[in-house]
Amino acid sequence: MLFALFDMHLSPGEMIFYLLIMLFALTLSFSIHEFMHAFVAHKLGDDTARNLGRLTLNPLAHLDPMGTILILLVGFGWGKPVPVNPNRLNRLKSKRLMNIMVDLAGVTGNFILALVSMLIANVVGKLAGIYDSALIDLNGGFSILLKNASDFDYSPAFTICEVFAYTSMFSLMLLAFNLLPIPPLDGFNVLNELLPYKTRMSDGYRKFLFYGPQILLILIIVGSFTGVSVFGFLIYKIEWPFAWLINHACELITAIL
Repeated sequence: MLFALFDMHLSPGEMIFYLLIMLFALTLSFSIHEFMHAFVAHKLGDDTARNLGRLTLNPLAHLDPMGTILILLVGFGWGKPVPVNPNRLNRLKSKRLMNIMVDLAGVTGNFILALVSMLIANVVGKLAGIYDSALIDLNGGFSILLKNASDFDYSPAFTICEVFAYTSMFSLMLLAFNLLPIPPLDGFNVLNELLPYKTRMSDGYRKFLFYGPQILLILIIVGSFTGVSVFGFLIYKIEWPFAWLINHACELITAIL
């Protein structure tokens, strides 16, 4: 994230402006993600996270030191995992279904946040005459993000648009990141629930569980410093259908309004 700011060739004041916006967007995205895990687990009968103070939107309860440092440096990271006791999930008959619901709660929260944030950016941008259309660029990146800071004044309307545009972007990135089928991410946890018992007990699978976090960390760091990122390509491919849905929902709703 810090490297991206330097690449934008901003003045010191503009850099602080966008750094604060990015920190807000990231903090809100992570807080919503972890809160949703705790909330769904609570609704399904497990109060482990609630008893540990994790059923909250307070970002201090969800920040992970290493994940936060990586976010600031390379733009990808993670929050502190929400503890869940599967044995206490008792609202539905299927334990597997309840586990999957808890696993997907975080990315569901991120999708809702990304959609609502982009709608706010669209509505405020149109009313203030800042944007004709604030949409996600399906070819990669976000068309509404800053291209030339000198083209804009930093009015309240512009600030609101940028805050929610970046919030939508980071929330969508966090969604895609967590859907990767690599431990300990949510996508892997869902896959783990769907795999046969025999596969989960195999030696190869257990080795993957052990080395998965290291593989994930290496992919993030190597891709960020080399500029050639298989990891980034996978993130973009996972983002695409969700971005498409958000674009069409924004077009429809803003047209109605």
